[in-house]
Amino acid sequence: MASCKSQYNEHCSLLLPMLGWFVFSLMLSIYNKIVFGAGQMAFPCPLLLTSVHFLMQWIFSASLSSIWSETFGGGRVQSMPWREFLLISVPCGLVTSGDIGLSNLSLVRVSISFYTMIKASTPIFVLMFAFLFKIERITWQLLCVVGIIALGEFLTVEGEVSFDLVGMLLCLTASVLSGARWTLVQLKIQKLDPPLKTTIATMRVLSPSMFGSMFLLALIVEKPWIALSQGYFDDLGEAFGTIGLGLVGAVFAIAMIICEFYLIMNASAIILMIGGVIKEMITIVVGVAKFHDKLNSINIAGCSIVFLGVVLYKVHFHLSKKHGHDAGEDGDEPLAEDVRYSKVQNPSDIGPVANGQMELGFVEDSNEDYDDLDSKFSIT
Repeated sequence: MASCKSQYNEHCSLLLPMLGWFVFSLMLSIYNKIVFGAGQMAFPCPLLLTSVHFLMQWIFSASLSSIWSETFGGGRVQSMPWREFLLISVPCGLVTSGDIGLSNLSLVRVSISFYTMIKASTPIFVLMFAFLFKIERITWQLLCVVGIIALGEFLTVEGEVSFDLVGMLLCLTASVLSGARWTLVQLKIQKLDPPLKTTIATMRVLSPSMFGSMFLLALIVEKPWIALSQGYFDDLGEAFGTIGLGLVGAVFAIAMIICEFYLIMNASAIILMIGGVIKEMITIVVGVAKFHDKLNSINIAGCSIVFLGVVLYKVHFHLSKKHGHDAGEDGDEPLAEDVRYSKVQNPSDIGPVANGQMELGFVEDSNEDYDDLDSKFSIT
């Protein structure tokens, strides 16, 4: 009885943060589509507004890790030599901002449902870069998973009713950058000694480069002093409205990250895997219901195959992690693809991008079973 009650309390404690993750992720998806989408508000400077989100994440993470340094790992960041900081922040931040910037630009042209399905191709590019940098070795199981996801993506594109080539290429390029970002993070952040303690510390390291690169790109590409010269800063009320528009998106993103951070620290990989897939399915349903996205039988079949591939991808890595862990307990040398599980010591990591914001993760200490980083995130 006591055991059942303990399990009940444990799982019930995850309901509120899981609900918050769903709600804030969904609100961020709706916000991005309404603010950036053609036929909606069509805000003329999506990159500039995204840079405001990054700036707020920088301020938020710097404030928390400075005020509660011991809790959020601010001391490790403050003690970091400038060379070490820049070698991590610049490459990881640039690739992350490129991923998120292109994701938000694609929402100007494509439906939220199509965006979600295309971004589900991220595992293909995660594996591609992992193979190139010899983080993973090629196996027939992984090739089958890649083939399943690729087939689903082909059917998704083939069945798209209002197909936009530029929007699709923007979204697909964002998925490629998301795969590159995973590899960079593994190569850079996981090798830190001592490691970054929390997600907030990781956010503090990456957000300055994300903000700087996105803000500079917005100035070059969007020329906001021209695009926003009429109707956005004509008077004090419009100025506050425009600034508030950026702050609302930043609040949604930060709230989503906090909910996800709690889940990553307290929930199993399987729970997060199921929750992630459900979250993306809800996003597609909302796209159909609110934005009248059109799906046909080919779309639906492609979407189903993609999600099947994503689930198989996560299950494969979860089983690989367990196999590597069991091999280590038996005194056997772990397989090449399991090395990263056996050597991780409290690193923070960046998960795939969802809704144009970074999703952040945390791996628990070496006394715990290492839930695979890849299996702890929704692939969007």
